Amino acid sequence: MADPETYPSPFQARTVRPLTTAEQVADHCGLMIVDGRIQAGERMGEERLAEMCNVSRGPVREALRILEKRRLIEIIPRRGAFVRTVSLQSIADLFNVRNALAAMAAGGLAERCAACQATDEVQRLERRLHQIRNLTENRSCDPLDFSYQMTRFVFATIRGSGNLLLLDIWKELNENTFWTTIWKAPQDGRTLAERKERLSQMEDIFHSVSSGNPGQAELEMRHALNGVRDRVLANLESSRPSGIV
Repeated sequence: MADPETYPSPFQARTVRPLTTAEQVADHCGLMIVDGRIQAGERMGEERLAEMCNVSRGPVREALRILEKRRLIEIIPRRGAFVRTVSLQSIADLFNVRNALAAMAAGGLAERCAACQATDEVQRLERRLHQIRNLTENRSCDPLDFSYQMTRFVFATIRGSGNLLLLDIWKELNENTFWTTIWKAPQDGRTLAERKERLSQMEDIFHSVSSGNPGQAELEMRHALNGVRDRVLANLESSRPSGIV
């Protein structure tokens, strides 16, 4: 992007591929919507956004389509794009759906382990756990890095479950909801104590998965991610960014 002060490029290091200009604009605008710099009901004009972001109107149009898929704006024919309201309940609903899918995946991967069908998948999950462990012990850990590695652990579980439909739904939730915006302003793993708690939970999940205990793996994944949900909601409730009602 033309203005490095406007677009915090460290976000790009936490993705599987470089972000397009439109995706960077969408991420930047999404954060402004959530923290209230762009208000609910406000019109997002292409010309204004292009000038603000120092890009052409082409990427802005694409960015608006991305934001519409993420349910952060509504595009009304012949009127333009308008910011939608983000509520704590909608954030909780998104967490609940994701957490249920991740728990199902943990059980599925454990079943595959019990049948000796997931050696490579378990090794991948162990590598993700090792990365979480390294970040936990780093007192200067960036919460965004920790959040990203937690997400990779969960994704490795889903991928390893062998459930292709579940994997497709998970990707859809990541790409076409405001989850992308929420996780880039992490509300969990901000302290050493929080990171140690999450690490312990991920270790328990890994043990249940690798030992082939589907019921326990599912319970532990759900419990861990519900804990993340509750902390995020509590922090948002207390700070209440002006973009969230």
